[in-house]
Amino acid sequence: MLSQITPLRSALAALAVGNVALAALGGHCPPLGPVLPAPTNPSVHPAVQDAIANVTRAFEDLTKELDASGVSVAVKSVHEAAPLLELHHTPAKLNTNGTATIDSQSVYRLGSISKVFAVLSLLQQSHVKWDDPITDYVPELLQLKGETDEVSDITTVRWSDVTLGSLASHMSGIGTDLVNDLASIPIDWTQVGFPKLDETSKTGCAGVLGLPPCNRTEFFRDFGKRHPVYAPFTNPVYSNVASVILGFAVEAITNMTYDGYVKHSIFTPLNMTNTTIFNGPEKDGWGFIPVNETWWGATLGYEDMAGGFYSNTVDLLSFGTGILKHTVLGSAKTRKWMKPASSTSSAGLLMGGPWEILRSQTVTKDKRLIEFYCKAGNLNTYNNMLCLIPDYDLVITVLSGGPQSNADLVDLALTKVVQSLLPAIEEAGKSEAKPKFGGTYVDATTNSTITLSLDDAPGFAVSNWIVRNVDVIKNYGSFSALSSSPKDRSVSVRLYPTNLASDCHTAWRAVFDIGTPEQIATKEANSFWPDASCHTWGSMDRLTYGFRSMDEFVFTLGGDGAAQSVNLRTFGVELKKETKA
Repeated sequence: MLSQITPLRSALAALAVGNVALAALGGHCPPLGPVLPAPTNPSVHPAVQDAIANVTRAFEDLTKELDASGVSVAVKSVHEAAPLLELHHTPAKLNTNGTATIDSQSVYRLGSISKVFAVLSLLQQSHVKWDDPITDYVPELLQLKGETDEVSDITTVRWSDVTLGSLASHMSGIGTDLVNDLASIPIDWTQVGFPKLDETSKTGCAGVLGLPPCNRTEFFRDFGKRHPVYAPFTNPVYSNVASVILGFAVEAITNMTYDGYVKHSIFTPLNMTNTTIFNGPEKDGWGFIPVNETWWGATLGYEDMAGGFYSNTVDLLSFGTGILKHTVLGSAKTRKWMKPASSTSSAGLLMGGPWEILRSQTVTKDKRLIEFYCKAGNLNTYNNMLCLIPDYDLVITVLSGGPQSNADLVDLALTKVVQSLLPAIEEAGKSEAKPKFGGTYVDATTNSTITLSLDDAPGFAVSNWIVRNVDVIKNYGSFSALSSSPKDRSVSVRLYPTNLASDCHTAWRAVFDIGTPEQIATKEANSFWPDASCHTWGSMDRLTYGFRSMDEFVFTLGGDGAAQSVNLRTFGVELKKETKA
């Protein structure tokens, strides 16, 4: 029996549930990641079609005043050949050197989306480890000279502590840049308070504003003069130079030029025929070139490895699809890659390598935490975003350029797409999962049964779980003999997929959420950190019997991918599917 709750406790619980954000709808705490299989045919679902119409209208509103800026937005499921959504805005004012109509083939400058390619190139090297010191591959870094003879932790990077992984995830602590030094721009900076400098304090190169591009020799001549921002692994600090150094490592490891390796190992397998590195497309007419754009065709020299790529919607969708389908990197390495490397001072942003990982609990009805693996790219008037959503096997691209283009425009476009489309994709996933896995499963011989159904909460709801005449959920407290948790609390059970499959079998795991939503909300209200009651990662696979976990469910699938039976392995029973949910 549940202990009696006094009127005061009831009032406090009601107040708590009204003011505290629970981990997910109903106080459920799903594992991080997909809570149902991603839909394989989302484009035919009515909710998705309605969402696409809504996004289209929002895109038209967003771009109607952009008379000199172009925008391309696209979304693709890796399970379908054609994009779910593809929208383009061609401005009224056009540069006659560029395309007259923006479409999926129109080339933009990518900016820092380019950084993803250096990291992927290194991940493809089987003998290279993320903890390897960068000096194993670029030993010239040890010879960098400062602008004075002073050598200390304040003035000099400890290169032996800088690893490939730290450079990939902006955790190396090194300076952001070299080519954008104001001293190299021919302006009298003493007018705004800077001291007069001699020529040794100027790079004399940049690649824009009439300056020649910087080369590798100039990099090693000057970068030692930049002081570190932090010691390695202290805090993430965005660094263009870090990606350049990774490009140098790619060349040393592969004994190929950087562009030669990327073309051979990434562009060619993914059919990225209109993506280039050190030069623009073969014809300017293939690209969107804003009016008065001065950076089209300009080279940044060695920093092209970090921000000089050119590409279009078709190629970027292919690139994102190739990552999520493990075409250019093995599945285990890809899963490891799609994980955070550090936190930031923003609760909604984690750092990967070099992913900028956005996190949200407001997108879908179930209010669970979803991660978006994104990389922004900004170069002069070009502002872009590549975003992968592993939970739904989706790729989103936003490309833009022109005087009205900026990072806020790109963020707003991404937000409009995500907020409209993801709830519909979630609904499409439920529509596909319900007939495949939902319903009642029965084994009459042992008088065992279980029902799986869908609602607005994450995953499948588990009910009527009877094994050999025993109500498993009602007797959950009896199973947790070794646990210190209260035995008299209500239990809610949800079922979630894992990534484990073999032949016609697929494994799922149940999560036992302990307590009512009100009790969980009280716990949250009494804790100084968010989601204090959500610790599924530490509670899964706890209850075992004969080496098998009570939360393990293994489905046997038919040729159509629908479940025919479920094996409750710890109970030693297999239940046949009788009815659909």
